[in-house]
Amino acid sequence: MGLSPAELAARLDGLSASLPGFSFQRRQAPDGTISYPQFGETLAAVLGIGAEAMSVNGKGCLNVIHWADRDDHLAAIRHSAQVLGVNPEEFRAISAAGQVRWLKGAAKARRLDDGTVLWDGVLIDITDGRRAEFRLDMLMEHAADAILVLDENGQVDTVNAAGERLFDWSGKELAGRDFLTLLAEPDRRPELLQVGDGGMVGGGPHEMIGLRRNGATFPLEISTVEVRLEGTRLFVCIGRDITARKATEAALRETEQRLRAIAGNMPGMVFQRILSKDGRVGYTYVSEGCRSFLGVEPEELMVDPDVFMQMLTADERQKFVAGLTHSAKMMEPYDEELAVLGGDGRRRWLRGQSRPTKRPDGSVVWDGVMIDVTDRKMAEQRLSFLAYYDPLTRLPNRAAFLDRFNSARELAAGRGSPLAVLSLGIDRFGIINATMGHTIGDQVLIAAADLLQSGLGRDDIMARASGDRFLVLITGHQAMRDLTEAIEHLHHLAQTSVSVQGDEFDISVSIGVALFPRDGDDAEELIRNAEAALQRAKGQGPATLQFFTQEMSSRVAKTLSLQNKLRRALDQGEFLPYFQPQVDLVTGAVVGMEALVRWNSPELGMVSPVEFIPVAEECGLIDGICEIMLDKCARQNKAWQEMGLPPIPVAVNVSGRQFQYAKRLIHALESTLADTGLDPRYLEVELTESSAMRDADNAIAVVQTLKDMGIACSIDDFGTGYSSLSVLKRFPISKLKIDRSFVMDVITDPNDAAIVDAIVAMARALKMKVVAEGVEHVQHLEFLRALGCDQMQGYLFSRPLPATEMGALLEEGRRLKFEERRRA
Repeated sequence: MGLSPAELAARLDGLSASLPGFSFQRRQAPDGTISYPQFGETLAAVLGIGAEAMSVNGKGCLNVIHWADRDDHLAAIRHSAQVLGVNPEEFRAISAAGQVRWLKGAAKARRLDDGTVLWDGVLIDITDGRRAEFRLDMLMEHAADAILVLDENGQVDTVNAAGERLFDWSGKELAGRDFLTLLAEPDRRPELLQVGDGGMVGGGPHEMIGLRRNGATFPLEISTVEVRLEGTRLFVCIGRDITARKATEAALRETEQRLRAIAGNMPGMVFQRILSKDGRVGYTYVSEGCRSFLGVEPEELMVDPDVFMQMLTADERQKFVAGLTHSAKMMEPYDEELAVLGGDGRRRWLRGQSRPTKRPDGSVVWDGVMIDVTDRKMAEQRLSFLAYYDPLTRLPNRAAFLDRFNSARELAAGRGSPLAVLSLGIDRFGIINATMGHTIGDQVLIAAADLLQSGLGRDDIMARASGDRFLVLITGHQAMRDLTEAIEHLHHLAQTSVSVQGDEFDISVSIGVALFPRDGDDAEELIRNAEAALQRAKGQGPATLQFFTQEMSSRVAKTLSLQNKLRRALDQGEFLPYFQPQVDLVTGAVVGMEALVRWNSPELGMVSPVEFIPVAEECGLIDGICEIMLDKCARQNKAWQEMGLPPIPVAVNVSGRQFQYAKRLIHALESTLADTGLDPRYLEVELTESSAMRDADNAIAVVQTLKDMGIACSIDDFGTGYSSLSVLKRFPISKLKIDRSFVMDVITDPNDAAIVDAIVAMARALKMKVVAEGVEHVQHLEFLRALGCDQMQGYLFSRPLPATEMGALLEEGRRLKFEERRRA
């Protein structure tokens, strides 16, 4: 049974109301005018406006349609009116709220008898779907990684812009291409699009080798998932070029290898130490270096951190834990220095530096370096020992003596008891060094020190001051009488003999004593006064004991004053040479001269060398005086030669100190010759016999060096020292000078005559010239000529002369007049 029109209309309205859109009727009049006579009731639900508001513009286009879609929409309507087909409807409309809504549907056109065209259609709201499509398209196009969708056969369905750039193919060219063709040959495996068993579907990213259009390969990381869509199997692949990451990984590996190599080659170990919240110390990394100086494997230390703790003493362990805890609390760098007992049983010193970092779990981690500083520590300990002890005798040195004196003085002052500071000197010790050598001399010194120590009390202090000089502090005596007896006992004990390498050596010791508080309140003053007393004791003869007196203090003060004046004299050039001619005893001609230093002080006048030379030697100023003399004498001699005077050598006296430290002397001679231009043949060096024999081997080497420079050397004051013929014959010297003490009494004293005769005979045997000093009488001259002495100097011919008078003597050509005799 058919439905009535009313029923059909009701059913149509019900159907329209259930649509996710609205129905409409469009009408095109014969004149082409377009209108919309009817809209479904759901229009308001879709666009928020009623049918009466659905107006059209002059071209017949609905005003709600987005302006960008109007021309295309009208063109489709005109075409549909011509062909009377179904017109697909899709456009954007603007709702009453101003939102863009996507509408899609269709309308069937029919023509009426009067030429009017009617469309009955439906428009569905597809806004959400279109927006989802836009988002997907946006994601695809703007994704940094390549996205490829493959069908179940592994052929490319769609690809985004990043995929096109990755493989250098366009989307159209990639569509339908087998995915395996985008991989290098080794990765083209049929099972790739499988789950597991070598497949790349699921299970995280896989690394492969990609292939670009031009044949270039690149490292590719790709993740693939399987998707089921309406029963169809698809694969979504996300890939990226990991060339930069691979380069970074390679650089990191190289850096790690380099760091491991550095750590392995360091003289110590690199470590990562961790302090957990429960206070336990562990190691998460230890380099190979721990094996060499801890004697354990790195794995042992990381597995059982107590291995390191057990290498520390209880005190060191406590210090280590306290320092680590403080560093963790304050988050400050931890500098550690520990003594450990390594696995090899050897004690080592380790120095570590590390910086803490706190982790989220509350533990603290230190990354640091620990090095073996055992050698440095031993050197520091040795330096510390050398700073306070004498390396030969192992006794305290002067610095240690001063430190200990202060404590002893405070104790003595509190008790009201006296102290005694002794300055001891071994008598004639230089003879032992000169005759037996320094090795034996050192052994004798050690034996003497041991002997002296055996006579000291438990609280007494003995130190080596220098050379054969010692300092002793006598303490612990309430009465002065007991203190004096202890000093006399030590003095008596020191006069004995010691045995060294099977030889017996008789030794004696001179002692100077200063008492606290009588002779001084501080160590320096007491030492100074004790040394002044020692000098007085040595002047009285060996094995003398001398207590300090105020008269000695005046002498010391005078010496100090003279030292200060000598320093000013050096700075102001107050030293000048006087020259004493040396005469040939055959021809009577002047063949040389000795330069004698004089001090012309503006304050003191002309000061005798006897007064200032010992002081200059004692305070170390003799070097500067000798260097001034070398320079002035060389310049004066060169000036005389340039004046046309006969060239003769000038002899300059050099101290024994300069021969002990010959480097400065040789440098001074080289500089003098270079600066003055004097021929080295006309510059001689004189050293005393005692200086030559004090360290004979060294003196011989220095004399040989000077001879190689062209500078002749002679031994002055010969006969007053302790020369050994076996040593003397080794000296490359040109002449001996007989001391004036033998020449003065050569006529009246048979012993002096015999000594002079022997010296001349010995010199002739050794092919050396002999110069006699202090010749003042004709009888001296005749005696010396009779013996065959080569040269003389003395008042008989000339006293020492200043440069102007010596120049006049040379210009005059003065000679010594004597009757020619045949030489015996």
